[in-house]
Amino acid sequence: MDTCKALVAGAIAGSCEALITMPLEVTKNRVQMGHGPSGLSANMRDTVRRVGVGGLYYGLQAQLVQVTVKGTIRFAAVERFKQALPAGSSFTAGTLAGCVEAIVWVVPTERLKLLRQSEIGGGAGTGVGASVIRGVRAVLAKQGVGGLWVGSGPTVARQGIANGARFCMYDNFKASMPSWMPAPAAISGGLSGLASVIMTNPVDVLKTRVQAAPIERKGAGGTFHVARQLLQSEGLQVLMQGMSARMIKIGLGQAVIFSVYDTVRKYM
Repeated sequence: MDTCKALVAGAIAGSCEALITMPLEVTKNRVQMGHGPSGLSANMRDTVRRVGVGGLYYGLQAQLVQVTVKGTIRFAAVERFKQALPAGSSFTAGTLAGCVEAIVWVVPTERLKLLRQSEIGGGAGTGVGASVIRGVRAVLAKQGVGGLWVGSGPTVARQGIANGARFCMYDNFKASMPSWMPAPAAISGGLSGLASVIMTNPVDVLKTRVQAAPIERKGAGGTFHVARQLLQSEGLQVLMQGMSARMIKIGLGQAVIFSVYDTVRKYM
């Protein structure tokens, strides 16, 4: 029963987070791909100028598909791992859940989302379109099944580290909140999200660059090849790209996810 509740609550929480934070997700990815200005507001204006307000929601279909299922996998897996592991194993349970969700679901949906968003300024994903089904067909036609799992390494690393940190910190933050503090789940979730951004931004930049590679390009190189090229051409500072947009997006997103999840669980 706890697992079923986690499935439903996780799906609802993930959907709410996606709808609220999508413009920040688009902007973060555009900055990391080197498309448009590096500033948050300037990049948003550039997106609107190029393709209209709807551009801030490019990839929304793939994002909704991703986070709804991802939320169910994440929270259900965490519940399972917590039951199997000794008490106080939030970090381990979160890390394992993050790796599972990445391998099973996040990698292919992130690939489709980034290909769509790259069309705003770079044209790399041309032919993918807004439809998830159309995107899958385009990638399969050009790169086969493996094309959907491009960038698996950095994605698994990001999800594992981020989720482990978030669940561990969330439990600790919430336990230390005074009784008079309003919205402890939202505050704890937001703080844990901000911390996870600092820990994972470099690998997130690499993930974005790898997964945004055009579907017409075969054998474009793996993560280490992309990392060497980035560091040689843009320096270490490239690994901090998109951090401001990502901190707002993840901080707000985790506040929404944990507070909605807790609320839904209470009423189930």
